[in-house]
Amino acid sequence: MPASPSSARGPALPEETRPNTKLLIGMIVGGVLFIVVTVLIIWFLAVDPQRTANIRDMFIIALAFVSVFIGALLAVLVWQLQSLIALLRNEIKPMLINANQTVNTVRGTAVFMSDNLARPAIKAFSFLSGLRGMADAVGARASARTGATSRRRRPTPNGATESAATTPPTEAGAANDTAARAAG
Repeated sequence: MPASPSSARGPALPEETRPNTKLLIGMIVGGVLFIVVTVLIIWFLAVDPQRTANIRDMFIIALAFVSVFIGALLAVLVWQLQSLIALLRNEIKPMLINANQTVNTVRGTAVFMSDNLARPAIKAFSFLSGLRGMADAVGARASARTGATSRRRRPTPNGATESAATTPPTEAGAANDTAARAAG
């Protein structure tokens, strides 16, 4: 079985990891051109010293203008930095102080409401719930004593009988009892 052309060169690389040959060739050509131009400039400057002095003077003047421009940009940068510091000090800091005061006020309000409204309400409702539980327990004990001596059987809808003491009356059951008494 003959090998495929891609396996002879090695495994195929994904598209994003494959080297871009056009970019590589462009970089090589650019590097060679940079070297050639640099060598030509050095050769022309070595051949004519008077022209070299003039070019040197023009570059010194250009560097002076650039340094003045950079100095002006640095002065603008320092002024903008000072404006930013003043903004932070005069406007942002008071806003943060106000936000902190608001948070402290909300915290105090929540503590006050918890201590003076929620906690007493919870205590009152728990006390009432305990009283209701106690009343239910006392009522269940009392009904258990009286219900044990008088167990009355009543008919159910399917014909069986059940004890009145074992099943609590419901609204539907009360309506059925009322309808049965009216019919009978």
